[in-house]
Amino acid sequence: MEDQYVKVVFPTRRKVWVDDRLTGFTNKPIQLETGHHVFHLGEPVDYSPERQEVLVSGTLPNEPMIIEFEPAAAAPAEG
Repeated sequence: MEDQYVKVVFPTRRKVWVDDRLTGFTNKPIQLETGHHVFHLGEPVDYSPERQEVLVSGTLPNEPMIIEFEPAAAAPAEG
């Protein structure tokens, strides 16, 4: 399998879990094998989407695949 490169983007530094293994941190390149991988940012789940399954292929060290997570919208206050 070929080495691939991804960069998981989030406004703050978070741990990045790939296939339920701690693999790196947001906003930094991560090296993986070619294939389908499941990405998430662990607990607390205050981001969206909760998980992303992505086929990682055709990347280069200086051209990583970008995988974006966003902060979850705050629940509206009841009242």
